[in-house]
Amino acid sequence: MRIDPKYFNTFLLIVAVVAASLIAYFIVSNRTSEKSDFKQRMFAQDSLQTTWWNNVQSGDSVKVSDFEGAYIVLDLWSNWSDASLKSHTELAQIKREYPDEMEVLAAAVGLQKKEVEQYIQKHQFPFHFVAGSRQFSEFNMPGLPVQFVYDQQLDLKHVFLGYSDDRQYDSLRVLIKDGNQQ
Repeated sequence: MRIDPKYFNTFLLIVAVVAASLIAYFIVSNRTSEKSDFKQRMFAQDSLQTTWWNNVQSGDSVKVSDFEGAYIVLDLWSNWSDASLKSHTELAQIKREYPDEMEVLAAAVGLQKKEVEQYIQKHQFPFHFVAGSRQFSEFNMPGLPVQFVYDQQLDLKHVFLGYSDDRQYDSLRVLIKDGNQQ
């Protein structure tokens, strides 16, 4: 097949657009599949509950299972992520609504201790701040922020990847409200 030289540039443009579209489709499809696989993997195991997390402020270590009897949000975050700050603002509001029923373990990823301390001082969120870089890498998490929501019996109920808006946490509020009514 020969292409008339006057149509060659148009032909190349069409091929480039089709190729770019296919590449974009497969990247998005692969990313969606990766997130879905990650969620399935997290629901299939329970090692995050028993993993030790180093407390940034006290130097002690804590586990998710230390807070059994409360709803626990294990939140992996970083200060470069605007989504992490928005998520923390929403989680802090829920924690204030349910101070005795909910605990938040905020696991900093890729930050030095001083950076985390400055963040704590600036925002005054009512969380337990822990180091999370090692666990972030170990569990091959697909981005930040990532939240794992555990019920009072330490059963994993939700895995949130990223932050879309405050409605994302409606399920957490419902979970706590339903637990309080039982």
